[in-house]
Amino acid sequence: MKKIIATILNICMVVLCLGSLAILQFGSSQGNAISYLTQPDYEDSPQFEALASGSITDIFDYVELTSIFEKDGRLNLSTIIAQADQDGSSVSYSLDYLIQYARSMGFYLNDKNNLVSNGVGTVTKEDDELNHKIRVTYRAYMPDYKPASPTDGQMSLGTLAKEALGYLSRYYAVKSEFRSGEGNFYFNVTYLDNTSGESTIYSNYPAFDSDAMRAMGKYVYADSDSLEVSTNLRSLPQDLVTLLQARNPYGRNSQYHFSVGIDCSFKNKDQFQVEASDYDNRRRDSIVGLTLLVVSSVGIVITLCLMVLFSGHSGKKDDTKIHLLYMDRFPPELLVALFLLLSWVYDSVTPVFLDSLSMVIGSFDEWYDTISTYASFLLKYLTFLVMFFSIVRNYKADELWQVSLIKRIGDLIGHYFQIAEQTASRFVTTVLFVIPNAAACLMVIAMFVHFYRAKSLYAFLFAIVTLIIVISIDFYTWRISTGLTKAVNEQVKSERLKADLITNVSHDLKTPLTSIISYVDLMKRENIENPRVQEYLEVLDQKSTRLKTLTEDLVEASKASSGNVNIDFQDIDYREIVEQALGEFEDKTEAAHLTMVPSFPDHPVMIRADGRHLWRVIENLLNNCCKYALRDSRVYVDIVEDPEKKTATCTIKNISSRPLNISPEELTERFVRGDVSRTTEGSGLGLSIAKSLTKLMDGDFIISIDGDLYKASVVLKAAVKEANDKS
Repeated sequence: MKKIIATILNICMVVLCLGSLAILQFGSSQGNAISYLTQPDYEDSPQFEALASGSITDIFDYVELTSIFEKDGRLNLSTIIAQADQDGSSVSYSLDYLIQYARSMGFYLNDKNNLVSNGVGTVTKEDDELNHKIRVTYRAYMPDYKPASPTDGQMSLGTLAKEALGYLSRYYAVKSEFRSGEGNFYFNVTYLDNTSGESTIYSNYPAFDSDAMRAMGKYVYADSDSLEVSTNLRSLPQDLVTLLQARNPYGRNSQYHFSVGIDCSFKNKDQFQVEASDYDNRRRDSIVGLTLLVVSSVGIVITLCLMVLFSGHSGKKDDTKIHLLYMDRFPPELLVALFLLLSWVYDSVTPVFLDSLSMVIGSFDEWYDTISTYASFLLKYLTFLVMFFSIVRNYKADELWQVSLIKRIGDLIGHYFQIAEQTASRFVTTVLFVIPNAAACLMVIAMFVHFYRAKSLYAFLFAIVTLIIVISIDFYTWRISTGLTKAVNEQVKSERLKADLITNVSHDLKTPLTSIISYVDLMKRENIENPRVQEYLEVLDQKSTRLKTLTEDLVEASKASSGNVNIDFQDIDYREIVEQALGEFEDKTEAAHLTMVPSFPDHPVMIRADGRHLWRVIENLLNNCCKYALRDSRVYVDIVEDPEKKTATCTIKNISSRPLNISPEELTERFVRGDVSRTTEGSGLGLSIAKSLTKLMDGDFIISIDGDLYKASVVLKAAVKEANDKS
């Protein structure tokens, strides 16, 4: 239940994060959310400054265009807009005439006073260019214009009409912008002629003087008495004073006063109010979006951590096992590849789905790219969760490397080498496998590259054929090697069955053998006086005891060679256990007329071994000495430490009573003494058991022969230094 809740919360946090990004994208001017938090109020923002500067510049368009197109405060259609030379005579064009001619060519002002050219005209462009050529010498909206050459100003009447209509459109725009008393932007431009005392005033609200405008919030004031401009705006048009002087109708001997005030309460509906409202909305959206983004991001991290913590667990308190799903068997490399493939599919399919959806619910062009991106991301994220938590479960169960594709390929190649080495050396196997396969891969890659660059079909076919041949050879070699391995395994299995048979038979012989020994012992207690019967009983006792020893050795040898022995590693004093063994064998060595010559370090020699099995190894070696060492000779028992290899070695050396016409390797094989063992008390298994037990204790059992000198060494790993120090 916890996993389900954490997963649902995580997906909700992701959706909330995407929603916050959408708010920031569409509600914060294309993602400039941080700037809205760091900026001051709207009246101190760059947006306000830009609009105010633009409106101040528009004042001079208003001054210029109203002086051109108006008379007594009203539009004057009869005003002369332009003059031109036509066929050697001067012609004047009024505003009304140019408007009518523009209409005849399909140009007109729509209901928003914008110039459009889709009207029905009676004069074509070709006819205008051919029959109405003029040379313009004067334009009212370009007072400084003067033709520089006979060809300067050449145009058609339609071009002039369209140009004049464009300025008229601009006139209507600034008139609408500075409609009296209907906005938050107020201005007053007054020009005074010092000679005549005449003045001209341009204002959208004459009732406000400069002091009233200063009190509105933002203001600009300038006059001809001072070059300084008084304002609390951070930016102004650089050519403000130049424009004031250029629009002065009275020339140099005059004065001007320029005042601008912006009501920062924005109570009237205009562009300032619209931008202020939009600015506040965007700032609010930025705060909300960023808050949601931070909260959702933290929520994603927390829920993702909880999902990682809960993943693989059943939810039961006592169940600590990691439970894997069926999909967790797939290699993580394949899951990553599948995720990348599905990501490509999502990017391809999502736009198609949205196009189909738009046919049902309608178009959403503004949101199309965002919805497509977010939908694709959400699908990718859900797929990522499935892939990611499969990897997490395998990691927590220590199965990630086991199920990885790299390990499987490595195991496959390793198995190939392992079975191939049964017929050839590792070097030959490497040469025959790695070099041909590497060369073939490079050749195939080169052919594919050539096919891609040169579009060569032959290269493509050659690469495919080469790939098929190499795979076929590898597969055929694999089958041969696998068959050989199977045969070897069958042989090993047969040997194991033989060993098991020996063990089972030896075990089954114990019960009747124990009965025979018991009855022989009972018969010996009857005090039979017949010497021949007593002789028979003595032989029975010896042979039954030897048979018991042989069966016990068979069982132990079988267990040791098969590894079916429990090893209990402990820190043991090597010197102490050898000294105890020598003490135990003191009677036997004296009976065999052997002199033991020990040579041990004067400190404990700590090793890591199993005490019971080590005792059996030492016992077998000493028994071997008592049986086969030359009588009235010395047996040397040495213990030597090797700090570099971190080992300790016990070596037993003696002179053999019989010629040693056998190799050291054969001595450790089972029943190595053959016929000799049949005439002595030995079973021929002692050294084999000692070697197997030493190997199980991670040690080395080494036998060397030099003439009649026999030497057996038991090399075992030393205990850690702390153990030695403690001893």
